[in-house]
Amino acid sequence: MKVWQLTSPHHIERATAPDLKLTDGSAKIKITKAILTEADLSVYTGITKVKAPIIPGRFAIGQVTEAGTDSFMQKGDRVYLADVTEEETGGLEVAGETRDGFYKDFALAGVNDCYVLPASVSDEAAFLIDAVAFAERVIDELHVSVGQHVVVLGGGLYGNVLCQILIYHRAVPLLVDSNEERLAIAKKSGIYYTFKNDESLKNNVLKATGGKLADAAVYLAMNNRVDASSLFSLVSRNAYIAFCANTDKTLPVNLQNAMKNGVTVKCICESSEFISTAINVLANKAVEFSQFPVKTFSENDLPTVMDQQASLIESGAFLPVGITVFKFVF
Repeated sequence: MKVWQLTSPHHIERATAPDLKLTDGSAKIKITKAILTEADLSVYTGITKVKAPIIPGRFAIGQVTEAGTDSFMQKGDRVYLADVTEEETGGLEVAGETRDGFYKDFALAGVNDCYVLPASVSDEAAFLIDAVAFAERVIDELHVSVGQHVVVLGGGLYGNVLCQILIYHRAVPLLVDSNEERLAIAKKSGIYYTFKNDESLKNNVLKATGGKLADAAVYLAMNNRVDASSLFSLVSRNAYIAFCANTDKTLPVNLQNAMKNGVTVKCICESSEFISTAINVLANKAVEFSQFPVKTFSENDLPTVMDQQASLIESGAFLPVGITVFKFVF
C-alpha cells in the first residue's frame, strides 16, 4: 500500500505500508479525495505534537472496493470517512494525529467509521460534513432556540457554515471577523449581520439585539488569533458560550466576566455524533458554499501545497479562502 508519511515537522514523503486485509464488519475503501485542513497543517508544522512517523489526512472520501460480512456497505459505495473514532476504552482516536490519517491509497473502515453518501451530496459538499456537524453540535450544546441572537467570532469556512445552520434553525447569527474578504463572502452567503472586529463591535451587537446583547456566542479557534475572552462582553447574563477547535490548541481565556455574569462555558473539539445529521442537511441543499472556491491538486503536490500553507500559519496570516482538495491516483 502506498502512503504519504510525515517523519518530522515539515518533512512528508512517499512510503509503502503493508496491504490491508479485509475483516468481518469492515470494508476496504479506495481513497479518491482528501482535503488539507488547519488540523493537518498544525501536525505538519509541529504545532500539534504527534508520534512520528504518521500518515496525515483528517478528512477523505472514497469508494468501497471490497465489503466484509456485516459491514452494511456494498462494493462501489461512495463513502465519507470519519476523522474521529471511539476506542473500546472510551477515548477518542483522531485521524492524522493519534492514528494514521487518509493520505494513502486504501483504508479499512467499519460501520462506525464511515458513512455512505447519497447521490445528492457531491464530493465538494461532502467536505463540508465536518463543518455542518460541528455547527449542529454547537447549536445543541448552547441550547439555541428560535429567534435567539448568537455571536460567531471567526468568519472562515466553519464560521460561515455555522451561521448558515443557525439561520436554518431560525436563530439570528452575528458574524464577527477582522478579515474583510471573509465578511464579504458571508454577505454573499446570505448572512445579514456581519461586523468588523473593532472598537465599534459592542455597539453594533447592541443595535442588532435591541440593546439586550447576544443570547449565546461561539469562538472558533481555527486560524483565529483574537482574544477569546472578548466574547464575554458581548453576551447577556446567563448566556452560553462555546470555545471550539478541531485540533489541539492552546487557548488562554480570562473567566472573570463569565463567573460574574453566570455564563455557561462549553468546550467543543469534535462532532462525530452529528455526521448523519450533517449529511441529511447537505442532501437538502441547506448550505450555500459556492463562494468558497474548491482548488484541486494531484496528490503529488502535497509537499509543495503543505509548505505554502504552513508558512502562512507560521507567519500569523490567514489561510486561503476555500477548500483545498487532493486527488489520490497512486
